[in-house]
Amino acid sequence: MKKTAKDDKKLIEDKLKKVHLNLDDIQDVFNIDKKVKYKPLKDYETNYKVYQYISVQDIDIYICDATRMDEAQKKYRTAIPLVEYLNPENEELYEKFIEMVKKLDLFELSEIEEEQKEFKNKIPYEVKYKNNFIWDIYYSETENKYFMMFPNEEEKVESLFYLIKKKIIAEKKIAEKIYIPISGKEQSYSILRKTEIGDLENYLWFFTGEWPVIYEVFDKKGTKSIQILGSMPTYEKIKTTYKLEYTNREEAEEFYKMIKALFILQSNMEHEYEFKTALDNEGKIAFYFNHSQITYQNLPEFIKNEIKRKQDRIENQLGLNATEKEKLELLKETIEKKSAEYVLKEKQIVTFLECKKTFFGRISYFFKKKKNKVEIIDSINKEDKKNEEVEKFEIEEKKLYTIEDLLNVGEFLEEKEKEFKNLKMDIKASEIKRENLDSKIKNATLYINEIESHKKSIFDFWKFTNKDAISMLTESEEEKQEETEHTKIKRVFSFEDDIEELGKRMDEKQRIYYNEKETDAIFAIYQDVDSFNYLSKAKVLKKDEKEIQKILDNLKEQYKDNYEQIKEKDFDIFGSVVEDNTKIKTLNNAKHREIQKDVYRVLNINLDTELSEYEDIINNYKIILENLGKSIKSPYDMPVYKIGKNTIEDDKWEIMNLKPEVEIDKISEDDEEIILNKLNLKERMPLVFYTNIMFYDNKNKTLPLGMDLSTEVLLNLQKIKLKLISRIDFNVNVLVNEFENKIKNVQVYEYDIETEEE
Repeated sequence: MKKTAKDDKKLIEDKLKKVHLNLDDIQDVFNIDKKVKYKPLKDYETNYKVYQYISVQDIDIYICDATRMDEAQKKYRTAIPLVEYLNPENEELYEKFIEMVKKLDLFELSEIEEEQKEFKNKIPYEVKYKNNFIWDIYYSETENKYFMMFPNEEEKVESLFYLIKKKIIAEKKIAEKIYIPISGKEQSYSILRKTEIGDLENYLWFFTGEWPVIYEVFDKKGTKSIQILGSMPTYEKIKTTYKLEYTNREEAEEFYKMIKALFILQSNMEHEYEFKTALDNEGKIAFYFNHSQITYQNLPEFIKNEIKRKQDRIENQLGLNATEKEKLELLKETIEKKSAEYVLKEKQIVTFLECKKTFFGRISYFFKKKKNKVEIIDSINKEDKKNEEVEKFEIEEKKLYTIEDLLNVGEFLEEKEKEFKNLKMDIKASEIKRENLDSKIKNATLYINEIESHKKSIFDFWKFTNKDAISMLTESEEEKQEETEHTKIKRVFSFEDDIEELGKRMDEKQRIYYNEKETDAIFAIYQDVDSFNYLSKAKVLKKDEKEIQKILDNLKEQYKDNYEQIKEKDFDIFGSVVEDNTKIKTLNNAKHREIQKDVYRVLNINLDTELSEYEDIINNYKIILENLGKSIKSPYDMPVYKIGKNTIEDDKWEIMNLKPEVEIDKISEDDEEIILNKLNLKERMPLVFYTNIMFYDNKNKTLPLGMDLSTEVLLNLQKIKLKLISRIDFNVNVLVNEFENKIKNVQVYEYDIETEEE
């Protein structure tokens, strides 16, 4: 026990020496005259928004009875100056400090020192950094003072001792500045107001679907900036990061006004405007309309052009509306005439039906003289009709137009377009009414003619009026049923929604259809697709064999590096025999007892493998792959992706990805020409899915179903014809390290495909 206590004392002394702290001679730098005045914010957030460089001399150190996650109110209430903890007379506090010394990890302390050294030169690209949460440094506006409230219940104490060390050194040397977040400090809102910051967050979410983070950052010279970081869609569901930085209100306000204007336009006239976002060559978010970029500088010209374009549309629309109004008026006149004609015929038929009820009525109707045909008098005198003036729309000529002007013009255009649609509907309804009147007049005329045809003799007329069944006045209108062409609705593949179900379904099928040799062949081409393609050529050239040799040499080098681990597997004795029940593994949180396929065993790689042997292995697997048949097919139309330096070729084996984001993540800082190939696969097209069975032997039958190790598929493009249907570019932001980023341009080549049978 004595030895243990002695060792602990030595360890504590060594750690205190590393941070230059002598408990027998406490430096004045830790003295605090009175407790800092501080009013914690009720809406205190741990998501730090203010980052700055602060001299270690300007930071007082307090220790509090709390955890890092406790509220600032509790921390401040229990905060005691560090110097009290360093006094042995305060036995309880002193013991707590010694316990904190024991927790100190000198290696992690050195990591913080290295991190802060890097920050001396540059602020991290994303502003925040790995250990930003460890500092617990606050700011008192009342006293214009920074202070640490370090929670003594924390296990990670390195930030406390880092600050202690730097304050002690600063007494003798020039004080260092550290780059840290300030807990609970509100932004000053001098570059953009608080309401503008809130609006900006909403506008960026509206256009990108992602909430941005807006920081206030002070550099080493104290220059303030707001830095906006967010994520945005760049192509299909691929997302990339963007960053905006402003050091003065003028620049920030220009961006704010531009995005506000675009928000107002799109939210008020969404049928007219849908602004697209893209990453520009500086890593900033840019806005486009009809492939033209919108900036604050060209916004007035954009508004002016849009007003002019809408004025032209309004003039055209007013002409169309006038034509439709005239057409509707003519239809109304026609309907009025036909209605009058039908009323006369209806009156004649009603008279007949009343007369036929009695003996004298029939006689009276038979001997009644036939009236002359009634002429329908046009109640509208076209000559007297005043010519209506065609409606006009005018807007005051200005050098500069406002968003309000554009909205007013757009509102008027929308009103006239709506009026046009209503006129079309009224005309359609009037045409139907006219057709119905034509039908009724036709039926009434036929009925009257039938009555008149029986008035040749009194006996024939008497016989006719005694009939039980007489033709109806109006025929029932036949309902014309439109033949609807029932087309099969194809399911659209959504990676997020369908990958889990697809993976399990395909894994289950492939376990039935493919034997061990076939899954080994599928696994083999996954490891070295290039060699398969070289050996699939009609004639293998010497340069092809050199490339295969390079691949083999690389595999042999990997084998050599892993030789000790490979020896432990002892394939000669056990092979891939069933593991015992203690060998439990997990795959996507599901337990199993299976052995992962070994690339060296499958490809028969060892230090003595010759090129000819390796080619024989590849050729044997190639024959197996070519004879797989069409057992597994795509369950629906789906796109697949592959990134590289070249466009895809239609005479090779290709391994492509269902998830484009995985391919985008392969882009490195050194890549210059980047091509993303996209193939639109058709439903029931033969392909192989890299499900779990392709990577494990599954002797115990415990392997979980799914695509947990890969989202890729294997395609044989030798029997497929590719048709290029589109070609577009987009930018992505690639982080080189914590401080640097590079903007990379990606060229997308999209193909439709046809199989040999088609």
